[in-house]
Amino acid sequence: MQRYRDRLPVVAAALLVAATILFVVGTTIERSQARAGEQQAASTNERPAGEAGEHSEAEATEGSNAASEATQEHSSGGESGEELLGINPESAGLTAIVAAASLLLAALLVARPRTGLLVAVVLVGLVFAALDVREGIHQASESNTGLLVIALVTGLLHLGVAAAAATALRTPRAMALTS
Repeated sequence: MQRYRDRLPVVAAALLVAATILFVVGTTIERSQARAGEQQAASTNERPAGEAGEHSEAEATEGSNAASEATQEHSSGGESGEELLGINPESAGLTAIVAAASLLLAALLVARPRTGLLVAVVLVGLVFAALDVREGIHQASESNTGLLVIALVTGLLHLGVAAAAATALRTPRAMALTS
């Protein structure tokens, strides 16, 4: 039984890598959908002269207002207008930082699974799982089933990371490897 517990940090690392991949995929999809919506709004605003004459003036004004609202929502370089504590959670820079930090944690878990690192991984896993649930709620309100599923699966993976790291903390070997 002890032999399997020695592998728990590797399991946590593998789950963390899988969650990181899904996080990057989800944020990339969300950014591309935001860009597509922005482009669609811009193209609605730039109708050819022949088409504009076929519609009433009220419809043209509505389309122009909708396009300007969509452009304002996605004015941060094609990224979603959603913010968390003043930070856009889907920004490319934040995605890269979170992915790099997660992969570094995973590498450290495999190389040197110390008690302090395991505690940090438990906390990171729980915080990321909470953020994934928040994102799932956001995607449910947007009726975006694909991103909802990605957010929920990522949340489950982060909970698995936290559980594997917490279980590894309970082993006698982990207690001997204090940081």
